[in-house]
Amino acid sequence: MYPKQSLSPILPTEPAVTPQRRRFILAIGLAAIALAIVIGTLPFTQATHALEPPRKFNPADVRLADGYRLQAAFANLNAPTTALFDGDDFIVAESSSPARIIRIKPDGTVTPIVNRGLRGPVAGLALKDGALYVSHKGKVSVVDADGKLRDILTDLPSEGEHQNNHIAVGPDGKLYLAQGTITNAGVVGLDDYALGWLDLHPDLREIPCEDVPLLGQNYRTQNPFSQEPGSMVLTGAYEAFGIPTIIGATAKGNLKCGGSILRFNPDGSNLELVAWGLRNPVGLQFDRAGQLWVTSQGTEPRGSRSILNDPDYLVRIERGAWYGWPDYFDGRPVTDERFQVPGKSPPGFLWDAHPRLSQAFLTFAPQQATSGFAFSPGAAFGFEGDAFVAMAGPLAVADDSNPSGFRIARVDLVNRQAYDFATNAETGPAYRNSSGGFDHPADILFGPDGSMYVVDPGVPAVTAQGVKYAPGTGVIWRIYRPHP
Repeated sequence: MYPKQSLSPILPTEPAVTPQRRRFILAIGLAAIALAIVIGTLPFTQATHALEPPRKFNPADVRLADGYRLQAAFANLNAPTTALFDGDDFIVAESSSPARIIRIKPDGTVTPIVNRGLRGPVAGLALKDGALYVSHKGKVSVVDADGKLRDILTDLPSEGEHQNNHIAVGPDGKLYLAQGTITNAGVVGLDDYALGWLDLHPDLREIPCEDVPLLGQNYRTQNPFSQEPGSMVLTGAYEAFGIPTIIGATAKGNLKCGGSILRFNPDGSNLELVAWGLRNPVGLQFDRAGQLWVTSQGTEPRGSRSILNDPDYLVRIERGAWYGWPDYFDGRPVTDERFQVPGKSPPGFLWDAHPRLSQAFLTFAPQQATSGFAFSPGAAFGFEGDAFVAMAGPLAVADDSNPSGFRIARVDLVNRQAYDFATNAETGPAYRNSSGGFDHPADILFGPDGSMYVVDPGVPAVTAQGVKYAPGTGVIWRIYRPHP
């Protein structure tokens, strides 16, 4: 068992904000920002003030399956986002500013592995032949013996809404990577301006994995870059903001594409496409049989092309498969009325032709912020082979005061059923002042002791400057079943 740690916070940096962006954030609604506080969406910055009241860690505030116990194994971390075990040592990525990777010994000794060069959020870690591989924004790097990073894969499409997420080592010895999309639904819109990346990267557009014939769909929106009142622009699918597309145009494909599962050699060579059509694949794991699985977050009801009722997914990855994004959701075409947002135009097809559609193994409710997951090794923990999934949704109002969805779900892969395994006992507006339970669980892993460990980044604040995590509020929980 690991002792509870007390780690020193890292000083934050403040992102800039313009009055113009603040006006657009208020116009569009802070709900879009609230949807982005989960791992895999926005860069992490830390709050400059102490949390009031300070975060509590109270295992009694979490409802667990019968026979299990919870403790805060490591507390006072700075935006931990993912972790792994190296023998009995615990390696943790902190996605604060600056991001770093630390090693925690069983006796509680903390030593830095990487102190500089990381672009947060640090979304994935993997060990192969003693080498530590890191998935951080726009890159995959290997950590050399002196703690310096050596980039092996760069220029990943990660400056938009999502970035490269988890990495995993396959039974073939190759590295596998989950890569998110640049946009919510294939079209750059005002929501991307509110999320803070559009004015930084105005030429950014969605990138398909293969050449895609387009129908010429365009969307008319207000122009946030113009000082002229009422200025409007047309934006097409797979184009930069303000650039329309024409019927018969082709969006050129690239292997460094959004919504994909990629694989490559440990030196970064021989990049290949494994599967695509996933909006934001996050968690990535191989089961004991060598089958690859991924969790993926569904499209949200916002932006120029707004999609309602797209669920989150657990996907059993097939080589060469296309899972539907941006034109099919939950195995159905976007033209199905269930996906239309009331009061908005129906979201028609973007593509003129589609590959053969593959479907997810299991769906969750929409906007669950489904993130990292792990397969139970069984033994003393039980539920051998079941998948345990971290969820931080459904996200509520813009101030995030009703975190009713913070939980761990257990997925029975035989029966294809999901069950609550660990959930916050109290929800509602009083949550922040009364609960010491989960706050945005982001990743799950099992340790050499057979216990489950839950990575919890901490308490965010949604502001006009973006999302900030209060220093020292991150925690890694341990869930275990006591011996009789």
